[in-house]
Amino acid sequence: MASLTIDKLIKSFGAVEVLKGIDLEIEDGGFLVLVGPSGCGKSTLLNCIAGLEKTTSGEIRIGERNVEGLHPSKRDIAMVFQSYALYPNMTVRGNISFGMEIRGVDKAEQEKAIQEVADILQIGELLDRKPSQLSGGQRQRVAMGRALVRHPQVFLFDEPLSNLDAKLRVDMRTEIKRLHKRMGTTIVYVTHDQIEALTLATKIAVLEAGYLQQFGTPDEIYNDPNNMFVADFMGSPSMNLIDGTLVERDGALEVQIAGHGGSSISLPVPDGAEMRKHVGGPIVFGIRPEAMTDPDGADRTSPHIETRDCYIEVSQPAGSDTFALTPLGGKECIARFRADARIELGAFSPISFNMTKAVFFDPQTTGRIR
Repeated sequence: MASLTIDKLIKSFGAVEVLKGIDLEIEDGGFLVLVGPSGCGKSTLLNCIAGLEKTTSGEIRIGERNVEGLHPSKRDIAMVFQSYALYPNMTVRGNISFGMEIRGVDKAEQEKAIQEVADILQIGELLDRKPSQLSGGQRQRVAMGRALVRHPQVFLFDEPLSNLDAKLRVDMRTEIKRLHKRMGTTIVYVTHDQIEALTLATKIAVLEAGYLQQFGTPDEIYNDPNNMFVADFMGSPSMNLIDGTLVERDGALEVQIAGHGGSSISLPVPDGAEMRKHVGGPIVFGIRPEAMTDPDGADRTSPHIETRDCYIEVSQPAGSDTFALTPLGGKECIARFRADARIELGAFSPISFNMTKAVFFDPQTTGRIR
């Protein structure tokens, strides 16, 4: 096991700069998830860590060792690919042991390692089957087993669950989390699925257009986003980003938000020097759907609940919750109500806003106002 440090990493393909000064550090035994939309640079960053792509400038250190320029085989890493990359003519046993055979590992030691990973991944009964006889989830377990027998310092996962159906992806997330807890090995994991990121990570790096937008714990990324991109990208449903105007009334700050049919609501805003720079101008009010709810479902531990009447256009029952859509700031905003909450469509109903969960952004820079 080892820590991983990425320092001022830049990667260009010709004149196109794909990674733009990335700084990251994950502790020994940590689980780093690289997340972002397609084309943001996350797979390129993973390939740079693996040594499959040469960096333009910057450093990559595994433990205390600078691995820049080292061949992938010399970096003490193991990689699990989206495509599984199993040898179709070999059995599961053969796929897992192939790398050990190439390295000249003793047969008895190979068998011991195979049995260990088979027990960990619960694939003992599959060892004599060919990949064509396995399900997608079983193939992914075999690909993970082939990596595990290496005992690397760092595991690299490149969107390993994207080929699986929704239920199997949830099951495999649990397996990977359990595996990490048991092995304690440093993992770098690429995904475009932000729920996957929040579920698995000890640290998340959110990338967009080659820039690191935010790096932190899942709680920091979800509840304390640095900018509107992170706020909008992380979470399902995503954060409501509501246009409003910041005003001062009787010495206190409020955000005024347009509602349905010429109505409006005002909500208190925390005072501060940075916030006061925006008085009289536009501001973006960010709040997650679970912080907008029916009054009986509001968080009773919160010291700052504000209830306002809002027009309910649509309701969407979702089993354990009901989502209510209300027009605020010219957008359809989502509130998460209790499943049994009574909702009258086409009418104004009280919605409780948990203002301890509210965040505010500058609409010009899209950055957070703190």
